[in-house]
Amino acid sequence: MSKKAKPACFKSMAMIAALACGAATIAAEDAAAQTAGMETADPAPIDPVAIAALDQMAAYLQTLVSFRVRADATTEVVLEGGQKIQFGGDIDLAVHRPDAFKVVSDADTRTREMYYNGGTFTIFAPRLGYYASFDAPPTIGQTLDVARTKYGIEVPLADLFTWGTDQTIRARVQEAMVILPETIGDRQCVHYAFRQENVDWQLWLEEGPEPLPCKIVITSKDDPAMPQYTSVLHWDLSEPVPADSLAFNPPADAHRITIAEVEDAMGDDQ
Repeated sequence: MSKKAKPACFKSMAMIAALACGAATIAAEDAAAQTAGMETADPAPIDPVAIAALDQMAAYLQTLVSFRVRADATTEVVLEGGQKIQFGGDIDLAVHRPDAFKVVSDADTRTREMYYNGGTFTIFAPRLGYYASFDAPPTIGQTLDVARTKYGIEVPLADLFTWGTDQTIRARVQEAMVILPETIGDRQCVHYAFRQENVDWQLWLEEGPEPLPCKIVITSKDDPAMPQYTSVLHWDLSEPVPADSLAFNPPADAHRITIAEVEDAMGDDQ
């Protein structure tokens, strides 16, 4: 007896799979071609062009008296078995130098609002209705440092405040390279890569007279699984941001707690 012919649908699925495999191979070959020589060549560990681009960005950011940034953020969490799980969220940042900012970090699992008015830092969990404050130093950079080191509060996108003022960031760079020009959304950007002792990070800078960060990827080397944080940035420099528009006004039903209680009371929203 002759063998039965395979159904046409089976043939179609096999063809689709073959095409998909071929497309994936081509994409991998393209990526390999673009980065050819990066691992085999032995360039200087720090490319001065990459460092100059970092300095130009930092200098430009320091000229911005006020600005707004919206970020599409993705955070990786590594399970005990090694599987990586990604969580997305939005970050809205508004700044008026030298004495005010507002940061809203919104995700399905957790929402936080952070405010600074030149003398007080406040963190608010709107879903839970709790807020706490501490007396803050007179500058944004000092306040970010106190929030992190004394209270364990990490302000999202804090590097946008400190680039150009914190020289230790530049001093900690051990390797720096220029990758290639790339398109991020509708922006033409140049891709750079940097290495430090405990972290690798990539930076895409917009080409032109306004070298704004288009995208940031941070890879933690403290964890063997090397989880990543990715943020795509969308800037709005069209209108000034008044300092008084960033003030914290607690809702009538909000409850004030002490800053020492923040972690216990504000864990995860869900």
